[in-house]
Amino acid sequence: METIKKVRCAIYTRKSTDEGLEKEFNTLEAQREAGENFVMSQKAQGWEILPDHYDDGGYSGGNMNRPALERLFADIEADKVDMIVVYKIDRLTRSLMDFSKMIEIFDAHNCSFVSVTQNFNTADSMGRLMLNVLLSFAQFEREISGERIRDKVAASRKKGMWTGGVVPFGYIPINKKLVVKKREAEIVRFMFDGYVKYKSITGICKLIKDKFGEEYRREMVKRILRNQIYIGKIKHKDVFYDGQHEALVSQEIFDEVAKIRASKDLTKRTCLYKKNEVGILRGILYCGCCHTKMTPTATNGHKLRRYYYTSTKAKYYGYHTCQNGSVAVAVLDEAVLQIITPMLRDTALLNGLVKEIAPDRIKEIFKIMQKPELLLKRMSELDKSLLVRKLIERIIVQYDTLEIKWTELALDMLPVKYQKKTTDGVMTIATPLSRTKDLLQVSIPEIVEPVPTINKELVRALAKAFRYQKILTTTKISLAELAAREETDAGFMGRILRLTCLAPDIIKSVLAGTQPADFILQPLVRNEIPPIWAEQRKLYGFPEI
Repeated sequence: METIKKVRCAIYTRKSTDEGLEKEFNTLEAQREAGENFVMSQKAQGWEILPDHYDDGGYSGGNMNRPALERLFADIEADKVDMIVVYKIDRLTRSLMDFSKMIEIFDAHNCSFVSVTQNFNTADSMGRLMLNVLLSFAQFEREISGERIRDKVAASRKKGMWTGGVVPFGYIPINKKLVVKKREAEIVRFMFDGYVKYKSITGICKLIKDKFGEEYRREMVKRILRNQIYIGKIKHKDVFYDGQHEALVSQEIFDEVAKIRASKDLTKRTCLYKKNEVGILRGILYCGCCHTKMTPTATNGHKLRRYYYTSTKAKYYGYHTCQNGSVAVAVLDEAVLQIITPMLRDTALLNGLVKEIAPDRIKEIFKIMQKPELLLKRMSELDKSLLVRKLIERIIVQYDTLEIKWTELALDMLPVKYQKKTTDGVMTIATPLSRTKDLLQVSIPEIVEPVPTINKELVRALAKAFRYQKILTTTKISLAELAAREETDAGFMGRILRLTCLAPDIIKSVLAGTQPADFILQPLVRNEIPPIWAEQRKLYGFPEI
């Protein structure tokens, strides 16, 4: 007696929208019940129902991005399915292109499919022709429906009606109309008025936090400030129409905000990240306060451009959200370079690094390999960045420590004094810190032998201070007149002149480059300098004489 071969049947159901799926007996269940009855009628042929349900509720048949369909294909490729049962062929797909892909998968795994309500046989050419005709009409129906919906949306938008999508902040949709949400609308108006007054996205984020107790990302504020829906407009493609909703701000305020935004020099902001010029610790530096990456940012003041590492949370939500604050790029880069300098005295390590980072400069580098600090000075910023990444996997800046996670290469070459401070590949250094407002200054760790570092900005300021003092004492010119002649601010010139009151040994230390790392120009010109030299040494961290 011939044994009947079992045919494992998977029932697939689909509905384009999720409307009505919450009902006790919905269309997906009706499709499955019809499929089960059909399989039961073929029981004599060895057909049996697989227990798995392949139901896609709320998914279009115009593409194959459906979770249940993906599970079904995975089971087909695993040879768990012999027959696919659908209520109608358009439940499986409404695209001829997708159907051809499905046929290839079915044929490759000896799988067939059948429609409960449409009788056709794909074993011969006539059956395949009928199937293609059915799919062509299904695709045509889908495309016609799409065009009808798009035309309706376009007509509604031209009338200023809300047709769906992401609901803009400050509104709530009611009966296809945007209705003002009082509290959010107040915040939106505050954003526009505040930006006209302060011209700062970060400042607006902080003021909103202070006034409303809520945090908003800088990118969200930017999107709101350039969204014309707040002046009563509705957009369709690239055309704006008068909307039926209430405007939250006037056209004058919106134009003023747009004018301020356009006047911002965006090229200077973006080039910082494109040229790979600033910050050798990009990508491996993290803030221990908010646990986000720290990336370079720039500020302009007194015709100087200064760079700081700032956490991404502070950049997105405002600098008040991070207690660690910003760290000067030059100071932290120098501290890390001095930490890795002793490791470069290892000949084997240096040989491997040079071949990987700068193979075209091997002879030049090995001439000075006995003085790694000179090697680092001659390397480009990009080469320094590559070198640091070969040795350090991650750096976490805490309020009073630096946590350095070494790479496997670095762990094999650590000096003894570093090994004592390293646990599970992480070296923790108690780092003296000082803070001026929100700027965190990092002094060189005690375990690192200091290398003379000339602070060119401070040296130039000292030279200016003594030159200004000589002019003022040898001529009858006033401070205001001198400031006008030098094309600088009189108040700033007065603060620069304070530097002449520094103790002689402090000035010599600055000129020699042996001053503490946190002894920089900015705090000196912003704060009073003690007139007594002993107090200066104690305040600024210089040794007593």
